[in-house]
Amino acid sequence: MPLRTRLLLVGLLALLVVIMVVWFSPVAVSNGLRLWIWWKGRQEGLTVSIDKIYAPFLRPAVIRGLHMTNTRADAFHIDFTATSATLDLNLIRILLYRRGYAIRTLSIEGLHGEIRRDNPAVQGLTRPAWQRNCDLSASDIEAGRFSAGEVMIASPWVRQTFSQLRGATRWETDRLILAGLTLAHGLDLESISVDLSRLGSQRVGLEFDADAFGGRIRGNISHEWHSPRQNWKVAGGATDISLVQTSEAIGLTDHFGGLLRACNFTFRGNLNAPAEVTASLWTEMTGLTWRGRTAEAIMLGASLYNQQIQLQQVYIKQKTNQLTLSGQASFSSKSSEWLSPDFGGDISATINNLGDFTSLFGANSGNFSGKLMVKGTLTTRARRLAGNLTIEGASLTLFKTAIDSLSAKLKLEGTQLAIEQFDLKHKNDYLNAQGKIDMSGEHNYGGTVNAAIDDLTPYLAAVEINPIQTKPASVNAHITIDSGVWDGSVLTQIPNSAPIALSVHFPLRIGDGWNAFGTSSVLSLSFPLVSLADAQRYLNLGIFRDGILSGGMHISGTLLRPDFLVDVQLVNGQLENASLGLTELSGHVYFGADHGVVAGMIDFLRASTKDVDLSFTGDIAGPDLSDVRITVTGTSPVFDLTPRQIDCASRIDLVPTGGMILAPLIDKMEVRGGLFGPRWTLTLQPVGRLPAIEAIDIAMRSFPLCLGALSDGKTLTLGAYSRPQPSPVRARRKAKTR
Repeated sequence: MPLRTRLLLVGLLALLVVIMVVWFSPVAVSNGLRLWIWWKGRQEGLTVSIDKIYAPFLRPAVIRGLHMTNTRADAFHIDFTATSATLDLNLIRILLYRRGYAIRTLSIEGLHGEIRRDNPAVQGLTRPAWQRNCDLSASDIEAGRFSAGEVMIASPWVRQTFSQLRGATRWETDRLILAGLTLAHGLDLESISVDLSRLGSQRVGLEFDADAFGGRIRGNISHEWHSPRQNWKVAGGATDISLVQTSEAIGLTDHFGGLLRACNFTFRGNLNAPAEVTASLWTEMTGLTWRGRTAEAIMLGASLYNQQIQLQQVYIKQKTNQLTLSGQASFSSKSSEWLSPDFGGDISATINNLGDFTSLFGANSGNFSGKLMVKGTLTTRARRLAGNLTIEGASLTLFKTAIDSLSAKLKLEGTQLAIEQFDLKHKNDYLNAQGKIDMSGEHNYGGTVNAAIDDLTPYLAAVEINPIQTKPASVNAHITIDSGVWDGSVLTQIPNSAPIALSVHFPLRIGDGWNAFGTSSVLSLSFPLVSLADAQRYLNLGIFRDGILSGGMHISGTLLRPDFLVDVQLVNGQLENASLGLTELSGHVYFGADHGVVAGMIDFLRASTKDVDLSFTGDIAGPDLSDVRITVTGTSPVFDLTPRQIDCASRIDLVPTGGMILAPLIDKMEVRGGLFGPRWTLTLQPVGRLPAIEAIDIAMRSFPLCLGALSDGKTLTLGAYSRPQPSPVRARRKAKTR
């Protein structure tokens, strides 16, 4: 074959190959690109759907209708759609594995995306996050552009929307770089770089640099997911960040004030494998304000490595107050032992204004004041404690109660907490305590408590009781505790009265719960002579204004079924604003309960109004405390003047009468109900027949008592003969003298 013919055939064959390449390359490139995207998405647990791919010869490929979502039950649900994506592919680099960029330019239009937490069991900083109307283009030759209509981040603590974002992009050495983004007022993202060079080995990285609220933030984040344990690497730093601008910009519900002077943070590992996590944190804040709380400086330094937390320093400075904490803790590889880690730490505090310091933790500064010094150490190993704590205070106010000095020494050794010293002093008042508490087993504890108070007035004012007194009332107490059983006595002295003595013996063991109500206790109260006029100056005694009260009370048995005996006598009791209009009351009552059965007697009960004198005797009985019957019999006539039956007596009036009365004469009055309950019933038992009209029988009537209830027309009216008035003495006529 001639040479010319051969050259012609070769040329025709080459032309045919070129024509076939030009003809079939769009189909091959589009199908190959579709298959490659599907395969890569499947490797990453993503479902990718594409409406159509255009791949014209020697022109960028265009992907229409791209939709990508994850199929695995991961912590986050990912959903992205794009109207179109344009890729300028370097086919020589892809097919021949040469050096260079696989993608020369990238442009995405109409990008919509959403990332939200799909698994509630996984903790995250954010719940949903999405972006809408996003356009992105990038090239290694010229600057591209980025625009987003809306980007939103929402969580329980932060909710913020960024709108109309604009920035420049660039594709450089397998890195997508965005720059010049203004997210909010005072927050400018100078650059953010996404490293895709190791995307094939399932690793991606991100670096950012931002001017934030007067300061600067830098960060580096990388993520590897080629192994079942996905690894995160995070490093960041911040300087001179205004907390006021930050709280307003990111939409915090509580506004902060102050300056974040410096902050450095590192993290490496996976939260699902905490034993392999390493992290560190150092931060310093100045001029912090939050919810009316202030602190001049707060510093925190901590690190985590090999399941050990090293608390390098927690330092709080507030005016003249300083608190320093440091220590370390080791966590076991077994999660069941995480609640009892080995720990060692030191605490040191110098507090010259306790009110300001407690306000930092949410307390009312008006309830606290004074100076306090705290110093101590604490270590735990194999659930055994060791350490000591010393507290010294002066000129204190605790819960509005003045304390001149406070001194406490606590010591931990093994499983015992020893209170070596606990002293409170205010003028001549004091409280001393010593003891030990077993922090394992049955939690037995014991010790002694001694207290003396010369004047009760300031302590009653602290619990919102404002006494009016001219002479002080004193209290002395001594309590001994042995194996959780309290045995003590309290002696109270009120002016112009005999001492009031209270003695107790009861178990109060830790962990008993409801079983404590089934243990036996003893309480005795004795008040030989109490002047109600002086007691009223300290306690609100209601209607009593004067009189002499004497008697006692003894309680034994269990709280569920106590046995008790009460003996009370009142002499010359002066009343004010009392029911029935009573002005004077005297009497002697004693009753008790033996194995639940209530029995007692009203020896005498004398009551007076401004017009009437009454006198009663009676008895008290009942099968238990929930059904007590008090029956009284009058020694002087009492009449039922209520003309009709009433469903509830909210008021009882006693009116004076005289002469002949055509009304039922009451023989007995019975009050019945629970001793500590509100529901009582009054029963009036007439004599049976009126003395003047023998043929009329009078029935017994009962009225539920609702004393104090606001209701009209429910008044029970009783009558009694008026007090006899002395006859006026007539002056004798003088005899006439002649």
